[in-house]
Amino acid sequence: MSDVLSTRIGDGIAIVTLGSASRIYFDPEMSDALYEALSQLAENPAVRVIVVTGGAPGYFVRHYSVAALVQLGERLRGQPWPEDTPYQAGSFDKAMMLCETMDKPVIAAISGSAMGGGFEFCLACDIRIAEDGDFQIGLPEINIGILPGGGGTQRLARTIGMPNALMHILMGQTVGPREAAAKGFVQECVSGKALDRALEIAQRMATHTPESVRAIKRLVRGALSTPLEQGLALERNLFMQLCIGEPAIQRMKAYEAQNLTAPSATLK
Repeated sequence: MSDVLSTRIGDGIAIVTLGSASRIYFDPEMSDALYEALSQLAENPAVRVIVVTGGAPGYFVRHYSVAALVQLGERLRGQPWPEDTPYQAGSFDKAMMLCETMDKPVIAAISGSAMGGGFEFCLACDIRIAEDGDFQIGLPEINIGILPGGGGTQRLARTIGMPNALMHILMGQTVGPREAAAKGFVQECVSGKALDRALEIAQRMATHTPESVRAIKRLVRGALSTPLEQGLALERNLFMQLCIGEPAIQRMKAYEAQNLTAPSATLK
C-alpha cells in the first residue's frame, strides 16, 4: 500500500484512500496519483460508484502543501502574472474536473481535517459525508495571504450561495463537521464512520442502472449553468432515451408485476 494513495474495488464500488499517517498533505505527487487513479476508475466498467477517503487518523487531507506553494512563489517571485494568463489545468485541477464530469457518482467520506485544497477536492465530489469529531473543514487561505486556488471560490459559491461563501472565505475561519453540515458544506454529519455511511450510499447507488445514474448526474450538474428551457428540453429527451431502453423497460415491468400482487409496493 502506497503512502500516497491506494485503491480497492469490490461489488461495483471503488474506495480511493488518500495519504497515510506520514502523508497528510496534497502535493504534486499525490495530485498526479489521484488523477491517474480516477481516470482509470472512470473507464472501468466494473466500477459503479467511487468513494474517496483519508488514510491518516484524524485527516481527510489536511490541506495542500504550503511548503510546495512557498517553492512555487519563490521560483516565480517578482514576475508579472496578468489576469488574462491562459488557464492550464494541472493534475489537481484535472482530478477535480473529472469528479464532476465522469458518469459515476463520487462520494467524499470526510474522516478528519479537510482544509484548503483538501476541502476544495471535497467540493468537486458529488456528495460529501463527514463524521462527527474534533477536526476542521473549510477554506482558511486568506490567513496566509492567498486565496483558495483550487476552485474553492467558484465551487463553494455554487454550493452555499455567494454571500455565504464570501463570508466564510473572507473570515478565513474553518468549522467543525456539525457546523459544516448546518452550513451546507457537507450533506451529512454522522455519528459513526464517514466511510461506513458513504459505502451505504454507494451500495444503494450501485443498484441503479448506469444509464439513469449517468443522465441524472449530467442534468443536475448542469442545472446551474444551463438556461431553464434548455435544461427542461434535455431532461425530457434523456427521459425518453431511458424510457425506451431495455434496462428501464425490464425494471418498470418488474415493478408493475410486483404492484399487481402487492398494491402498497413502493419505488425502491
